[in-house]
Amino acid sequence: MIFRILIIFFLLIPTYSFSQVTNSSASVKKSNSDIAYEMTNPLSDLQLVSLQWNHNRGLGTNQAGTDQTLQFGPRFKVDVSENWNAITRVKVNGVKVQNVNGINNAGMGPTQIETFFTQKSDKTGVWGAGPFIQAPAGESGDFGSRQWGGGIRAVFVTKPKPWTFGILTYQSWNMGGSAGAGTLRSPSTGTTNVFSAWPFMAFVTENAWVYSLDSESSYNYDARRTFNPINAGIGKVVRIGEVPVEFSVGARYIASGYPATLQYPGTPRGWGARAQLTFVLSE
Repeated sequence: MIFRILIIFFLLIPTYSFSQVTNSSASVKKSNSDIAYEMTNPLSDLQLVSLQWNHNRGLGTNQAGTDQTLQFGPRFKVDVSENWNAITRVKVNGVKVQNVNGINNAGMGPTQIETFFTQKSDKTGVWGAGPFIQAPAGESGDFGSRQWGGGIRAVFVTKPKPWTFGILTYQSWNMGGSAGAGTLRSPSTGTTNVFSAWPFMAFVTENAWVYSLDSESSYNYDARRTFNPINAGIGKVVRIGEVPVEFSVGARYIASGYPATLQYPGTPRGWGARAQLTFVLSE
């Protein structure tokens, strides 16, 4: 019951925020470069919707498998008080696996919902923290952990324009569900006992080009292994009609990971790719 209550609470936040967007008065139009710069800050006031595609290789016991994910990620802001905002992001994942220990299948992966409470500030350095929950999708375990996860996320950002530097961290604990940590018949099933630190940096030009570099490093307490993908990307903010849109592409390299075993699922190996399309709902 508690999980259902949490999901309803988190889903009501973006619904309320969207009503704020549609009912608010039009703001002064910002330049594409200014919008591109704000998009590099996960705590900015921008409200947006993104579609992100990822391709990974080197999965399975023989490292011959691949996976592709398509992530739908709306982000909304709520004015909590005169001095505080709540930034909520929902990440819904569709997954396709190919040749992963003989499995070729597609389905829904886990859904993550995160909220950062942050002070309204014009300072160069800003921070935010708040709850995180992960809900499993499907019962096969081919597309991600079947465990519920919950914990806390925090982020610190410094913005010496045109640069943005920051680090996102989170601690997630198992909150119930299947304890299966992965088998050859369920290669992608993992656990939600994870600590992660994601340092990131970005540079924005006057022509609204965005160059970014980050590492989605994580440590799984059950597997007792680390996973360290490094992502490099380039993007551009343009306008379709009056709507600012960012197109970006990038490459990723798995600096370290761990192989699949009978007890634990493996992580991708080698090179991968990423592409993202982001629509700005409000400026």
